[in-house]
Amino acid sequence: MSYQVSYEQAGYIKLVYEGDADLRDIREVITRGVSLAMERNCFRVLSDFRSTYLHLSAMDIFSIPVKQIMQAHEMEVQYFKFKRTMVVPVADFEKYKFFENVAVNRSHNIKVFTGFDEALMWLLT
Repeated sequence: MSYQVSYEQAGYIKLVYEGDADLRDIREVITRGVSLAMERNCFRVLSDFRSTYLHLSAMDIFSIPVKQIMQAHEMEVQYFKFKRTMVVPVADFEKYKFFENVAVNRSHNIKVFTGFDEALMWLLT
């Protein structure tokens, strides 16, 4: 999987994923994204998964929010500071919606969209 992590002048961190991805890939990108968020003191994050295929089981998806909390703790950042949105392929919306439900139930502030503009609008309001 390839990815790009950048700080956008509108005031958010942008993560763009491309290709096949698994849990190891996701952890690496989260580490880079959190580091940039801390450097910029910016805790709004837009993750663009439209060009990605996730090789994750339902159990993997279920475990990610807890792993994100543990990873934030290891990096000494409070995960509840983050407001995140994900732009996802229409065909995989239900898989990502399941992730959103699990994450929200674990106190994450996250929302999944299929359109970039609506995701960005939600993130910045």
